[in-house]
Amino acid sequence: MLTENNRAFKEWAVACDALRDGRQILLVRKGGIREEGGALRMTDSEFFMMPTFEHQKRDLLQPDILPRIDARSAAPDPAFVEIDTYVVVDSILLARNEDQVNAAAFETIWNAAYVKQRFDFNAYDPLFLVILRAFRLETPVTIPLLGDYVGCRSWVTLDRTLSNLGAVPALSDAQFEVRRTRVLEKLQSPALTV
Repeated sequence: MLTENNRAFKEWAVACDALRDGRQILLVRKGGIREEGGALRMTDSEFFMMPTFEHQKRDLLQPDILPRIDARSAAPDPAFVEIDTYVVVDSILLARNEDQVNAAAFETIWNAAYVKQRFDFNAYDPLFLVILRAFRLETPVTIPLLGDYVGCRSWVTLDRTLSNLGAVPALSDAQFEVRRTRVLEKLQSPALTV
């Protein structure tokens, strides 16, 4: 794992929290409207998670997550963003259908309505299933929310390099391996190379 990085991936704040806390290890993503080349590309193998609040919707979440969204419905200070999670990509898979993704719903915060919405949005673009190993930063870092960081794009290059030294895994090696194996079995799809 790198000890410094300037790449960040934008995701709902409740999803960032769920990764950091070990609630989920799987992201379901297509990308933002302003993705370079028009579609999401998973080019980085590790990065910081940048929490966003713009598109979070209660009706797209599993019931156990609803209390979390109430607590994370808006940024404490919209001029800043707090980064507290670093992730390493374990596997990237392409989703074939809604049933496949819903079979692994136990490792996401999203419900079937979210999965359907993702498949329906730009129907010809691939839907990625990304298994991530998350690490809690020893000390969260608060940075200004620069203009280059806002908008409907997934990837952000930070204006400075951040350190993840002292980061603690959200799950032990054994816990992660059990859950990773279960997800891959449910998805029944070969992993892509990162």
